[in-house]
Amino acid sequence: MSNLVALESIDRRAVLRGIALAITASGTLDLEAAQHVHTETTAEKAKTGTYKLKEFTAAEYKTLERLAELIVPADKVSGSAKDAGAPEFIDTLSSQNDTLADLFHGGLAWMEAEMRKRYNTGFVAAKPEQQTAMLDLLVEAGRSEAERRSEELVYQKAAVYKEFSNYTVKREHELAVGARFFDWVRKMTVDAFYTSPMGIKDLGYLGNKALSKYEVPKEALDYAIKRSPFANG
Repeated sequence: MSNLVALESIDRRAVLRGIALAITASGTLDLEAAQHVHTETTAEKAKTGTYKLKEFTAAEYKTLERLAELIVPADKVSGSAKDAGAPEFIDTLSSQNDTLADLFHGGLAWMEAEMRKRYNTGFVAAKPEQQTAMLDLLVEAGRSEAERRSEELVYQKAAVYKEFSNYTVKREHELAVGARFFDWVRKMTVDAFYTSPMGIKDLGYLGNKALSKYEVPKEALDYAIKRSPFANG
């Protein structure tokens, strides 16, 4: 490898690492950053004919692929989030951010264990109705946790409860850990889809406006969830 090629490789990794760190720091990605990730993964597949896993095991990746298909399924307009490269997107960024990697490794392991406890099978091998039932439970758990945190905040602000502000008003939902993981998966999958060439075309975005910051429109999020076989959280 020449010095120039080595430098370009380091620069690309540095850019990807910066993008990955930004996700856990702010929870958002701008359009240019997200498209850079898609460009990297697309270029790799064009060059080698396949995408080489960077962070996840083959089993973990299969679960990510199935989750992507369920979160944004294929319809008459376009393919699924899996087709748009969401699993590669998540794997690439996770490989550059230990916090993100730990979140997904732990979440995927939790999902596998919970599925085996409930259905005596792993997520990928489970029946479609079992998979969507699990995701429905996580969406509902996410709602319950949001309500609990909101109620807790009200109590903590009340002067009469100031001595108890470090204690929870209600216990966490039993699926709270899984709900937080699924919230990350869903957000990154939808972000990956709607910043990919397929997703941008699906939105009808012409790419003729310079944007310093990009957020998936609420209408797009609503549409994505409507395509999914489970309810919005």
